[in-house]
Amino acid sequence: MNTDRITNTLVELCEIPSPSRCERPVADYILSRINSLGLDTVEDNAGDDLNGDTGNIIVRVDGKSSSSLLLTAHMDTVMPVGGLPDRINVNITDGVVHTDQNSILGADDKAGIAIALEVLHHRVETSNDMHPLEIVFTVQEEIGARGAAYLDKDSISAEQGFVLDGDTPVGTVIVSAPHKLRYDLVARGVAAHAALEPEKGINAIKAMSAVVTELPCGKIDSNTVTNYGIVKGGNATNVIPDIVELIGELRGHDLDHVQHVQKQIEETAHRVLESSGASAEIVWTELYPGYSVSLDELCIRYFVSACNKFNMQVDYITTDGGGDANPLNGSGITCVPFGLGMKAIHTNQENIRLADLHKAFHLLLECVTL
Repeated sequence: MNTDRITNTLVELCEIPSPSRCERPVADYILSRINSLGLDTVEDNAGDDLNGDTGNIIVRVDGKSSSSLLLTAHMDTVMPVGGLPDRINVNITDGVVHTDQNSILGADDKAGIAIALEVLHHRVETSNDMHPLEIVFTVQEEIGARGAAYLDKDSISAEQGFVLDGDTPVGTVIVSAPHKLRYDLVARGVAAHAALEPEKGINAIKAMSAVVTELPCGKIDSNTVTNYGIVKGGNATNVIPDIVELIGELRGHDLDHVQHVQKQIEETAHRVLESSGASAEIVWTELYPGYSVSLDELCIRYFVSACNKFNMQVDYITTDGGGDANPLNGSGITCVPFGLGMKAIHTNQENIRLADLHKAFHLLLECVTL
């Protein structure tokens, strides 16, 4: 590992804003670095088909084994607080990379990209025996792992791999993550003049408020959680609103129980709205499937072996979050998110220790080395 290079790579990446659907500047940085190594890349059509400016970037490198390993990192970040700046101010203090606290850092997932690029440099510059690698830099992870879901899995030969996107300590892998569904609930009432003919209207906001008081929200049990977070409706105080939309989500590790709560939400919405004279329409979207990876899987065995070499304790984590590992596992590619040590992600206090970045690189390199 070239310590200065991987550090500079992380800083340069983090200085480039790249919220979901606006990954082009980071993609161009990645492409420039990969092209300088004499490697070929493919960019798919995810940008056009997912209303973004960039597709998933795929690079392949040969190795001395018949079985490829997949590595992924995502190019997008959450939108910086206060909007999109021209540049993010990145600082290093006592070995910790952070911002001036006016923006997110974006180590989620620029740290994963920096590690993947350093692996490519290492592969080109040394004669180490490594597995063949398929490295995918994905788009739109932060808004539902959309790039990973779009990826043509038939174009990927690897059956195992690592997602370089763990906001968990180095030495951890996330072996289980939930199913995630989104629901769009529309209450339809009847519009009328609020002063002249209020008796002719059915107020959709009032009807929806009755639904909200009865919908399940929060922790249902240790494996299931649901929330509503967006309400849209109404356009004037002198008009009884006839349409209101409520947007929520449902997550759970047990698919049968997720479907039970899904049915409960539907039945509650129809019952309460119809009792007020309004009607309900509800549309569900599966954002990604859940997964649970067995500790006997090859990627886990590689990880354990690497941790043992560095005398690191292995921690297996179950999360209620989700990401690119969900659609990848759902498509048959067994993979786990790899802890990178990022802290306070999605906030202006986000940071990562360079010691953790370097440790994660060495651990991954051991995982992919024969």
